Amino acid sequence: MARFQNFEEIYSALYVDFDNIFTRLAEQDPALARTFATNPQRWMRWLEGHALRMMYGDGVRRRILKRCCYLNPIRYHEFRPFFIRAAFQVVDCPPLTNYGKTSADIHLVMDCMDALAHVTRFDEIIILSGDADFTPLLLRIQEHARRSLVLSVGYTSPAYAAASSWRIREDWFIAQALEEPRLEESDSREDRAADIRQPDHRENKVSEERHRPAPVSDREHQEQSARQDKTGSINLSAFKRGRLVESIKQLTAESSVPVPLPSVAQVLQREQEASPDWFGAGTLRDLLELLDLTPIAFSPIGQGFVYDPDRHDRPEESGQRDDFRLRMPVLYDFALKVHRLTDVPMLKPEHYSALIGMLVDEVKTHGFSRSETVRQIEDRCEDEGLPISASQISFVVEAVIRGGLGLSAGGKSDSGIDPKKVRAAFVQRVIDLCKLSQLTLSPAELELIQEWLQPDKRPA
Repeated sequence: MARFQNFEEIYSALYVDFDNIFTRLAEQDPALARTFATNPQRWMRWLEGHALRMMYGDGVRRRILKRCCYLNPIRYHEFRPFFIRAAFQVVDCPPLTNYGKTSADIHLVMDCMDALAHVTRFDEIIILSGDADFTPLLLRIQEHARRSLVLSVGYTSPAYAAASSWRIREDWFIAQALEEPRLEESDSREDRAADIRQPDHRENKVSEERHRPAPVSDREHQEQSARQDKTGSINLSAFKRGRLVESIKQLTAESSVPVPLPSVAQVLQREQEASPDWFGAGTLRDLLELLDLTPIAFSPIGQGFVYDPDRHDRPEESGQRDDFRLRMPVLYDFALKVHRLTDVPMLKPEHYSALIGMLVDEVKTHGFSRSETVRQIEDRCEDEGLPISASQISFVVEAVIRGGLGLSAGGKSDSGIDPKKVRAAFVQRVIDLCKLSQLTLSPAELELIQEWLQPDKRPA
């Protein structure tokens, strides 16, 4: 293990036998298989925190330094860009026999052996595959005094499971890393998870002194009392409070998107032994409101999120995406795929129409200045109640410029700029981004691009 600031770091290498995991998940639920294939960032974040405390104790975090995915490009080419996007080295393993046998297993074994001799000492090898042929590999990893974590879906050979240091439970992986909880059930799931996973804290009854709050000033005491009258008393020492804040900030810092409360609950229960009543606060939401998370912000939207305003977009109103999905399910699924691969904002068509109209109006009226134009449009969106953030506006402006439209030449007297030209430039840039992400668009998908990004209709 290596030390990084106040944490011990576990260096890990991850190897994904894509065909094995995908096909077995598809046998259970095709939707789960697609989630695994199109959103590796989600289950990667889960893997980074899985079983750390149980395997290594407190104060340890996992860094997955090497990521390899072995994939049949003929059958699963459409999923390749998603793993490239998630910083995987994708090794194409086409069929070598008439029976469809690929070389994924031998590639995986050779790369694992290379990792054991790598100049970076990998503390653990993570293998996502249920292929029992890897049993000798697991034994060799053990001989080199390294740990191995394996995930298998479906039946697992007892010898294969016994040869690993830790078997990732299939049900936990599916429930916690793949399934997206329904928003209306998220709070009750948190409560059930706390009831199921937490040990009996009877020792708290004989050690209340350890949970006595640190001394505070009269003013702080009054403010704290007011909050406690609203949400209940909190049994937290200054040290424990600091540990909770540190865990939340670390989780947020390691995420590229706002972190939903179910994920926060999972980390606090696993790493900080959070009690079912959240240390007397009643709910996780109430606990977060009582902690000083600055500069981390809390959003009560939908299932609730913690996020860094300097790095993350503000969490969207969940109803906006729900409305998009319900009204235009085919377009929504396509837009979500493009969004995950290219970062094109996940806005509804009418919001794109409104945003492009505002951009044209702003450039014609005040000329173009990147920061000032974005700020003015953001103010207009806020005034009109449109859920469009500054970062989304900046993305569209940059895409329009890179799509070939010289906004910097636009001014009050420039009558050449119009919504049609702006939309065309924006669409061209999105198509280029798809190509860069190795997403080949079919004629039908090109029509969906037009439907999504070129509607000449503003929201009512």
